[in-house]
Amino acid sequence: MSRSEALAQSAHRDDADDLDRAARAAVAPAALALDSVEPADWPGVAARFADRNYRQTAAFDAACAARVGAVSERVVVRRAGELLAAACVRVKRVPLLGGVAYVAGGPLVGPRDNGASARFGAAVDALVAEYSQRRGLVLRVAPPLGEADWHAAVEKTLAQRGFRVAPDAPRYRTFVVDLSPPVETIRQRLRQKWRNGLNRAEKSVIDVSVGHGAEDFAAFGELFDELRQRKPFHVELDAAFYARVQQQLAADERLLVLLARVEGQLAAGMVVSLLGETAVYLLGASNDLGMQSKASYLLQWRTILVARDRGCVRYDLGGIDPAGNPGVHHFKEGLGGQDVTVPGPFDYVAPGLRGTLSAAGLRGYAALRSAWRRRSARAERTAGGPGA
Repeated sequence: MSRSEALAQSAHRDDADDLDRAARAAVAPAALALDSVEPADWPGVAARFADRNYRQTAAFDAACAARVGAVSERVVVRRAGELLAAACVRVKRVPLLGGVAYVAGGPLVGPRDNGASARFGAAVDALVAEYSQRRGLVLRVAPPLGEADWHAAVEKTLAQRGFRVAPDAPRYRTFVVDLSPPVETIRQRLRQKWRNGLNRAEKSVIDVSVGHGAEDFAAFGELFDELRQRKPFHVELDAAFYARVQQQLAADERLLVLLARVEGQLAAGMVVSLLGETAVYLLGASNDLGMQSKASYLLQWRTILVARDRGCVRYDLGGIDPAGNPGVHHFKEGLGGQDVTVPGPFDYVAPGLRGTLSAAGLRGYAALRSAWRRRSARAERTAGGPGA
């Protein structure tokens, strides 16, 4: 090779390196701005994202944070003034060891277009820079529910940045009903026995109300408490918790309460969230009258119809546990949804002593929380009522 050819190749490599550095700089954390958002301003910010969900409301995040002595923060990520992402972040400090910054159901980056993966990566870069590198916290991300290709993109993006699946956190498994086809198609996809139950309920004289007021929550709360007295089970976020959250939610964020009555008598009830593209079944309860009349079947079907009218494209049935709760699993399976496991949660631990200490503190805290949950569950099974 001549000297002139060698120089030309060297110049070409230099140009390529310059282009590569420019491309990296375009997505580097230094090019990103992370700003805080006041709670009153958050609903307007979150409404700009199609993947908005109840876990990423300021009221829900603050209530969950308060339960564990954490602080809820709300941040947006921008580049050159352009809004890329938003996230509610729960910050739990562990004395002497650091702590964890937890993003549940976020960060929000919707719509899920061709640029969503890049926005997600930019958001994660900004969160890592702030919470892990600057504050020395473990950053935990539990991404929102999506399609299979989105889940794969999220896993790849987080793995590339050094995230690992959290060893102490269970994965979220649920049934997801596709709401995009015509109503007739959705009904045809119901399992035959489930469709028979719905047909029977529709032939009964059942009055269904859909509301979001305090009186609706009070009625559901009584039904839910009766169910727990009759069939003790442990639930971390009960009807009283969601009733308190409801009082703080903005008007367009409010949860819906569906109640079924037979001849004026309450028979069954549900609490659901209809935000963004995903409807979520949060709580349900029925009594003997509800089971005889198949009222819960009618409430689920009415939820599907309301969710479609609100623009939701999928219905998350709120989690399944085939081994621990086979009866509920069987009921939800009858709606003809897809069995989906959401990837994560994922943890990022910053290199160095601060990151190591925070990770150790998180493991210790998680062990204490797990022990507390087991004691609470045993207490409810023994006493026949809710734990302390």
